[in-house]
Amino acid sequence: MKTVGAGFPLAQDPHRNFKEIDVSVQGTALDYATADALADVLAKKVARDVMLVAWFDGKNDVGYPVVQECTGDKPTWLAYAESHGGNLGVNINGGEFVFVFATGLENQGG
Repeated sequence: MKTVGAGFPLAQDPHRNFKEIDVSVQGTALDYATADALADVLAKKVARDVMLVAWFDGKNDVGYPVVQECTGDKPTWLAYAESHGGNLGVNINGGEFVFVFATGLENQGG
């Protein structure tokens, strides 16, 4: 299990098929749009058709979506991603930005 941002667990269930791409960007400041574009390119290296289901902006401590029904020991954006097919995480700069995609791939390896 890896942690994201302020210690959020990203791949909570070790039996779940979840792949994570960790990337570090140096030499330039990232904003959401740049991080989103980078995450999309990296996700499409794993699967041609990906759908962004949740994201976290660690700089501003903001995640999306905010779902009132998702409560417990994890942030709502992460609980939503896990329950809506999110199986690929792109973690940029150790949680500065995190994007969770659904790939539609049943077995993508780890």
